Amino acid sequence: MKFINQMGALFLMTFIAFSCGPKNSGETNSNEAAKDANEDKFQSQEGEKDAEFVAQTVACNFGDIQLSQLAQQKSNNPQVKEIAKNIEENHSKLLKDLQNLAGKKAITVPTEAEDAKKRKIENLTKESDIKDFNKEWCKEMVSSHEKTIKDFENRWEKTEDPDLKNWIAETLPHLRSHLDKIKACDESIAKASK
Repeated sequence: MKFINQMGALFLMTFIAFSCGPKNSGETNSNEAAKDANEDKFQSQEGEKDAEFVAQTVACNFGDIQLSQLAQQKSNNPQVKEIAKNIEENHSKLLKDLQNLAGKKAITVPTEAEDAKKRKIENLTKESDIKDFNKEWCKEMVSSHEKTIKDFENRWEKTEDPDLKNWIAETLPHLRSHLDKIKACDESIAKASK
């Protein structure tokens, strides 16, 4: 009987270890979980596309905020630091507003940046040459903002949700302003390195 109880205890501990232990890299992250939840929730393709846009935008904001925090810590360039601070503040507000909108629309959103952005953050964190860091940071932020602006313009044209349409219209000028400042900083860094 003692042997059976020990085997039962061993089975229970093994079950707990596998079900509650650390996640392996193949498990779903919050971005995938949000996508799956929204696919199940929204029956219309348009509603699903809006939800996908909102979830991706939330993840992108998390990434841009983290990149901005990293630049404020790591860069030695006052222009990079100032732009990064401004982006962090603006994107934090945009993130909060979008999370509130998502809550009203019952859209599930992620709680982290997408994997590609996480890898970029990790690579920039490891960058030991500060000049290269500044260049790569500007390059990543230009790319991110250009893609985001394009995605916003496309969704604005296609969505029939007036709340989302208004939020996009209010947000686009901020994103364009950020892009202009980042491009100017990038050009300034390029001229200084010649």
